[in-house]
Amino acid sequence: MARILVVDDEPDLLETVRRILVRAGHEVVTAPSGAEALGRLDAAPVELVLTDLMMPGVDGLAVLAGARHRDPLTPVVVMTAFASVETAVAALRAGAWDYLAKPFSAENLRVVVDRALGHRALGAENRRLRAAIVGPPVVGVSEAIATVLDVVARVGPTDLGVLVTGESGTGKEVVARALHAASRRAARPFVPVDCGAIPPNLVESELFGHERGAFTGADAERRGLVEEAEGGTFFLDEIGDLDGGAQTRLLRLLQEGEYRRIGANKLRKADLRVLAATHRDLEAAVAEGRFREDLFHRLNVVRLHLPPLRERPEDIAPLAAAFVERFRAEAGRGPLAVGEELLARLRAHPWPGNVRELANVCRYISSLALGPEATPRDLPPTFGAGPRSAAAPAPAAPPVRSDLPYAEARRSWLEPFEEAYFPALLAAHGGNVSAAARAADVDRKTIQRFLRRGEE
Repeated sequence: MARILVVDDEPDLLETVRRILVRAGHEVVTAPSGAEALGRLDAAPVELVLTDLMMPGVDGLAVLAGARHRDPLTPVVVMTAFASVETAVAALRAGAWDYLAKPFSAENLRVVVDRALGHRALGAENRRLRAAIVGPPVVGVSEAIATVLDVVARVGPTDLGVLVTGESGTGKEVVARALHAASRRAARPFVPVDCGAIPPNLVESELFGHERGAFTGADAERRGLVEEAEGGTFFLDEIGDLDGGAQTRLLRLLQEGEYRRIGANKLRKADLRVLAATHRDLEAAVAEGRFREDLFHRLNVVRLHLPPLRERPEDIAPLAAAFVERFRAEAGRGPLAVGEELLARLRAHPWPGNVRELANVCRYISSLALGPEATPRDLPPTFGAGPRSAAAPAPAAPPVRSDLPYAEARRSWLEPFEEAYFPALLAAHGGNVSAAARAADVDRKTIQRFLRRGEE
């Protein structure tokens, strides 16, 4: 049995639908207008909404938006006598789960209702399983992490904007994902975007999409990342790298909840939560005129700062244990203890690459350690080394597995090399990806792909 809200300004139809659904064993709440329907939604949750589309005052699309805002898992079926392809498409694009054209039979109504409720049950189960599998994503025992967890618990269920600050690699995206997981949008997309990785001339197209022919090379229309995040959470990492034009368009998205594809005349509505992160001093950027003050205040509703790992060494042991456990499980290998001698070496390291650097060191350890307990000899050869001089010897190459097929053997050799090389490279350049990429003469995307692999 499910609790269903039925909305229609025709009393006879409202009563007919109510009787059919009651006979099917459901609890039915009715509303003769859109305004009363929104009041019913505020009074108590429902598992399904069936609403007329064309009603005076608050129409069916407004009821649809209100239901989705209160609970994205609640399916909404739109009923209308004005059956046409255009109205059906408009309702579905606005988020309706299905569409019933009047007049409809009792059997058709029951089938659509059963399918919609099945869809909701599946979404709820997916959310539950996802929470059980992922678990608490923020690991640590320091006072700073306790504060982060407290803010996530209190602010996560809201739609408030949160600006996460801290050095590169401190775990800003992890915190953003925790906020998303704690929100009513958890079953909807989480779309992260690295603002610094997008070429300046493509930023607005990537974020907001474009129409065919909007500019040279736009051979087809394209959905932007804002559209991909519809109903969910849009995470702007390194937002301090956005140029002025993109900042202006983002401000409109935050203020008005709307945006426009490049080359389009029509404004689009957006239902999403925007989170942002940066390692830059945005207040200084505002003072220097490089970042819009009004946009800064829109983003900075709640501030969460993540101190560098060197300032919270008590988090190193639980983080290392969590990383090693995860990487060993991913590789299908047995448990590996992190020995006290190794922990002492880890605590003494300054961690210029922060948690991201620790994760990659732990991946190396998890891959190559042979005993039941990891020791300092299992650390990468370059661990703790500063920039290498031209005369310094190169690190020892990982062992070659001649017992494996060529592709696997090459991968088993290359991955440990990268897991030793890139953390040391980043450490030598204070965790700055751009500086490290220039020094190594590689595209910064090469390093970013490696870092994302370490966070998967």
